[in-house]
Amino acid sequence: MSDTMVQQLFTQGFLFDFQTILDYGQSILSVAQELLKPLLENRPLNTKTVQAQMNRHFHGTAAEGTWQWKDAYEAVEVAQILYLRQKGYKLLLESPQTVLLELEKLVALCPTQTRRSEESVQLQQFSTPLPLAYLVAKSGFIQADDLILEPSDGTGLLAQMAKLHSASLMLNELAPDREKILRRLFPGTPLFSVNAEQINDYLVGKTQPSVVLMNPPFCASPKINSRNPDATKSHINSALQRLADGGRLVTITANWFSPANPSWRETFVRWHSEARVLMSVGVNGKVYSKPSYFG
Repeated sequence: MSDTMVQQLFTQGFLFDFQTILDYGQSILSVAQELLKPLLENRPLNTKTVQAQMNRHFHGTAAEGTWQWKDAYEAVEVAQILYLRQKGYKLLLESPQTVLLELEKLVALCPTQTRRSEESVQLQQFSTPLPLAYLVAKSGFIQADDLILEPSDGTGLLAQMAKLHSASLMLNELAPDREKILRRLFPGTPLFSVNAEQINDYLVGKTQPSVVLMNPPFCASPKINSRNPDATKSHINSALQRLADGGRLVTITANWFSPANPSWRETFVRWHSEARVLMSVGVNGKVYSKPSYFG
């Protein structure tokens, strides 16, 4: 829809909600396509460029309330996904060390996410950094005939990593705006919008995934304002029940959620009757920040 048409709808007095007129998912994708250009040229993506493209495609500024910086960060992440679609297949042919280095360089070209919305804090919407997403997907030993479930998909970074292995996808994302982005990014892919703590119940009768890749909220649940330390356990438990026999589940958790922690040992013992931990690796929290040597 052109800028002129948007203006006419307002001047003629129609009572339209701006978000009804604006296709949020397509607008984010359009911004991301512009942000992709400097990334492909290995040029830093500065905040002014992001802001200008957001103003253009959302027909207004953040100061006017047309968009939030959370939306801009989503667009940056989608630009990273588009980058992977162009260069990721070839990149995966390199050694793991080379892949990680290239992904770190890509992330370093992007602005740091310094402003959080109320929703992102409450629901702990902290996206998986690309290097970590690569390691999670690699740990799943994904094959082309696998069906991957990502229960808390966010903007699709983990899903795209799985897609680079030519696997099929089943996606779930509770946040409405992120769901709109995913529908644009992964058209035709089964996409649900339910609380992933009960993903097994909601997907009864659906094809069971052979691999689950997860980065669930560590201690946050929808409609619960206080900290919920059982959230991680609930997410993993439901995903394990949905997983096909012989399947693999790879999840990112807080370091306190471990079989070595007496508070959670009973949980892991109970899971051991149906599943077993093959590998547990500690990850430095600095992976969620931009590498300092790329500035």
